[in-house]
Amino acid sequence: MKLLFVLCLVALVGLSLADTKTHNRGCIYIMGRCSRECEEGTHSYGTGCGYLLPEATCDNPTPELDKRGKICDFSACYCDPPTVRDSATKKCVALEDCPKKEECEIYRD
Repeated sequence: MKLLFVLCLVALVGLSLADTKTHNRGCIYIMGRCSRECEEGTHSYGTGCGYLLPEATCDNPTPELDKRGKICDFSACYCDPPTVRDSATKKCVALEDCPKKEECEIYRD
């Protein structure tokens, strides 16, 4: 009977100390542990052990899978579609809100 009481007490203490926080948006993982949660407007992306799909940016809104080599245990917070990352501000923006690039003209005499 005492053993049953001790086991119940240990289970109760263990459950109360357990990390029950869920990471709805995902995490950046370092050595298998969540180092920080992804911010609002982003989600977690990881390769597992495969090819990297770069994040969509203003400069490259439709990136292609990088098949030069497989990457293991990569994780990052990517912007939620349909937004893309503005490389200058590092914020997620709608594609139509991306800064316009001025074209440089070369003048020759």
